[in-house]
Amino acid sequence: MQDKFGAVVLGANLIALGVARSLGPHGIPVWIYDPDRSIAHFSRYTEKAVISRRDKHELLLEEGRKHGLQGWVVFPTEDKYVELLSVHHESLSSIYKLTTPPFEVTKFALDKRLTYGKATELGIATPWTLVTSEPAKLRVDDLPYPIILKPAINHHFFPYTNIKALSVERPSDFQSKFAEMHRHIPSDEILIQERIPGGGDTQFSCAALCNNGKVSAALTAQRTRQYPLDFGNSSTFVQTTDHFVLEDEARKWLEAVGFDGIVEIEFKYDRRDGRYKILDVNARPWGWHTLGKAAGIDFSYLLWRQKTGMPVGSIPSPRPATWIREINDLFAIAKSPRPISEIKRLLGRLRRGNWTCATLDFRDPVPLFAELGLRGIKFFSALKKKVWRTIPAPTWYQPRENR
Repeated sequence: MQDKFGAVVLGANLIALGVARSLGPHGIPVWIYDPDRSIAHFSRYTEKAVISRRDKHELLLEEGRKHGLQGWVVFPTEDKYVELLSVHHESLSSIYKLTTPPFEVTKFALDKRLTYGKATELGIATPWTLVTSEPAKLRVDDLPYPIILKPAINHHFFPYTNIKALSVERPSDFQSKFAEMHRHIPSDEILIQERIPGGGDTQFSCAALCNNGKVSAALTAQRTRQYPLDFGNSSTFVQTTDHFVLEDEARKWLEAVGFDGIVEIEFKYDRRDGRYKILDVNARPWGWHTLGKAAGIDFSYLLWRQKTGMPVGSIPSPRPATWIREINDLFAIAKSPRPISEIKRLLGRLRRGNWTCATLDFRDPVPLFAELGLRGIKFFSALKKKVWRTIPAPTWYQPRENR
């Protein structure tokens, strides 16, 4: 039996690294469960790494009973783990403290159809969105181009394609793009949505800590840069900001669904009507969650205290801070239409101080080098496959099926 309640983190990605760096300095044991080796495994704050492709529900129950993990706090880092914890909430709660609410709550975050439906009930603005099970019957010429196609349930699509959305510029492209997405998910899981104009200056988020539907701490941020530039897989340059209207809208939504835990709600400002429109809800630690620590609201640690029954205490108003995804932000700047301006913006924030990086941490340096190494392996592996495909087969070679 452990002397102190520890934490089990499902996933070993950048988000998991942030959770480990939040909890580890407080002496909290952190165990990482992931099917593959990734950067969080190399952190000095990771006490144990479990690399397994077994069903995580069964693995959690077995590990909890075997090692006496009663009362340990479980953090998911991907939507598939949010779904797993919420669906098996009752059985897992017999051992662990879960940072994920039951499915009747998390479904409103996991499925954008429900996200937008609840927002509409509450008078919160949403993008124009259409769902159909019969795309062939649509009058595609009447759609408000340019539009985007995106999955209603992100983890049913993104992990298999590494694509968050498909852009459709004209009616002639609609059916082919729809068919491309339909190869992975059903028609009624494809959202046909207006494309709100604007770049990073229009992308905002509200991050919050909730306790049984009540928001106890929150900050708003501007997600200034992302990579790739069009539909970024992740933010690369995020700054705290004062947009209280976002916090009000987020509080309204979170209280209505009774959310418990930490959450990020993404909005986009639509200059055409002057409204902030809800886009997505992450019911788990998100990519830049460590910005909160730099701003004075350490979301992961506060949630751990909340779940273990310890007082959270008085939480100060967030102070100005900046978060940088080092490597990806360099790519984002290089591909920006105004790279010089973006470099000046970056240097300006660095000069002001109070910034934090995604992987660079002088107290925990190994993960940065691990990421560089893992990226290098991935790059040369892809290059090797590409070169191999371009080498002509010898004249004597015949594929096995032709022999």
